[in-house]
Amino acid sequence: MKIVAPPRLPATEELLKLVVEKVQSGMMPATVDEKRRYLHWDKIRHLKTPDKFDSIEQYWHFLKFSRRGQQKLLPFTEEFSYILTDDIQKNIHEIDTQMRGSIEAENIGKDKKKYIIRSLMDEAISSSQLEGAATTRKVARDMLRHNKEPEDYSQRMIYNNYQAINFIDKYKHDDLTPELILELHKIVTDNIIDNPDDEGRFRRDDDINVVDNLTGNVLHSPPEHQSLPDRMKVLCDFANGNMLNSFVHPIIRAIIVHFALAYDHPFVDGNGRTARALFYWVALKNNYWLFQYITLSTYIKKAQSQYGESFLMVESDGFDLTYFINNQLKFIHQAIHGLFDYVDKKQNEQSNALDLLSAYLADGKLNSRQAVIIQHAIKHPGAVYTIAGHKTPQNIAYATAKLDLERLAKLGLLQQSKRGRVFIFIASNDLEQRIKEYQ
Repeated sequence: MKIVAPPRLPATEELLKLVVEKVQSGMMPATVDEKRRYLHWDKIRHLKTPDKFDSIEQYWHFLKFSRRGQQKLLPFTEEFSYILTDDIQKNIHEIDTQMRGSIEAENIGKDKKKYIIRSLMDEAISSSQLEGAATTRKVARDMLRHNKEPEDYSQRMIYNNYQAINFIDKYKHDDLTPELILELHKIVTDNIIDNPDDEGRFRRDDDINVVDNLTGNVLHSPPEHQSLPDRMKVLCDFANGNMLNSFVHPIIRAIIVHFALAYDHPFVDGNGRTARALFYWVALKNNYWLFQYITLSTYIKKAQSQYGESFLMVESDGFDLTYFINNQLKFIHQAIHGLFDYVDKKQNEQSNALDLLSAYLADGKLNSRQAVIIQHAIKHPGAVYTIAGHKTPQNIAYATAKLDLERLAKLGLLQQSKRGRVFIFIASNDLEQRIKEYQ
């Protein structure tokens, strides 16, 4: 992965002269190209030189001068900045709209706890897979759903991430502090870090770089370790909104915290997982409740190279965070739409299950939870269900889950058996035919 750094800008006087010439020729200062894209030099250099410019480098200088006038500086050592482009404002407005009053968001409330558990699992799995966890989603979900002890490094990484996200949900109303970040990191790295002493501790040397796995080239050298306590305090103050002279939208602030932690790389390992977890912390602290249900890492994982490139673009272009903000807003929108699609799918499945089992429901022999199990069992003959596996996603007591499954067995809709000390319930191959005969 390589990003070509922008060409060095001319002196300010020369830049000003260029802009004045172009404005006099009828052009207006612009931060984006003619297609409204906020592009880095690495992309601009491949474009055809626009009319009225002598070279693509001259066009880049014109864009950079225009951007300078709209930059919002942030209180970090490196003078991070960003530009609130029209597209960013539009994207944030859409997120706010989806948060407040959309029909899809209202539908989530009907099964709130069930959707939270699903999102917690998927975020834990995807965030871990981004860092190299090598296990299938099915195996990981089975482990989390049945609260099984992790069997290997990959499962432990996912289990830890699941605990970390639950930790965030518990403390989401508290101010972020360096101590809470250390506690979060300790949870993320529990039993999966080479030196256990590094769990929940800032790194104590500078022998760490972000390296391209394919070429071995160093992509990023983090700040010196001696500066980390002060940098973490600045990051927390920014996250809590305690040092802002101007308004920074909470979602933008959450994205910047994500970037800043990853840039500082304060830990020997687990920086990416901790950074993505802090994004959720800031969003939830600012009452963006919908973010309890979205799985951002699922979409980052699908475009992992773009995710990495956005970090490099920021660092190579004077710490202009606009590139990273645009990248993250794209993933957020994908995650929200993915959530709404999932909700629609599950509600349709539940509706179909209720229609199919209407006779049982009319007789009062089944509840809606049991109907969903049977809907799944019809599609998956031989599927095995356990009390613990039913309890977790439905967020019900063990005794309630036990009654649900035992009732289905008594009705002949599932076959009850035992595997060791655990009761299991198996979907019959002729289940759909049995239901039709009952009706």
